[in-house]
Amino acid sequence: MMGVEEDRMKRIICFGDSNTWGTKADGSFSHCELDKAYPQILQNNLGENYYVISEGMPSRTAGCDDVSKIKGNRNGAKFFPQCLISHDPVDVVVLFLGTNDLKKKFEKTAEFVANVLEKHYITFARNVLSKEKELSSVPYFIIVCPPQIKKTSLPDYDEQSTKSSMEFDAVLSKLAKKLKCGYVSNKSLMTGEDGIHLTEESHVFLANELAQIISKR
Repeated sequence: MMGVEEDRMKRIICFGDSNTWGTKADGSFSHCELDKAYPQILQNNLGENYYVISEGMPSRTAGCDDVSKIKGNRNGAKFFPQCLISHDPVDVVVLFLGTNDLKKKFEKTAEFVANVLEKHYITFARNVLSKEKELSSVPYFIIVCPPQIKKTSLPDYDEQSTKSSMEFDAVLSKLAKKLKCGYVSNKSLMTGEDGIHLTEESHVFLANELAQIISKR
């Protein structure tokens, strides 16, 4: 059973980076049409009894401080608690983070991302925000595995980034099982020309997978 009021719409937060924001996969770094990004497709799939909130930000990391952008620090772990409290009550949180943590300047691994998601997102929401009565209900978490990074000419990534991304599925599926979260593998999530952003077909696939998990809650 989700939430505390059965007669309200179920609230879903899609918390992620540019793949949640809807960056095109053609290397232009422009925003795709809203109805082609997975949060909006998910909204259409779930219907009027659900309210899908897209909380995507380009360059957002799971847990690395990045103050190189003029719009401010892109560390998702520092913004997530405020986001969750702001939208409370929340029934489901989709966590789709990790690609930006593998930028060569951070030198992080898939294991680092898993540890951050566990400590600063899922466990923090369950054991801190909930117990301190900051949340009226504890959301169900779904972890989306970031796609494998293709060999890319983008200067932020290198061969080690690609190698580390190949470990995401094994590491994050283990985390999801441990914490009893939903999980979407990256095995069918394909990237486009730039090597990091989802194709339109992958946005559709992801939305369909998420809808199946959420509708069973």
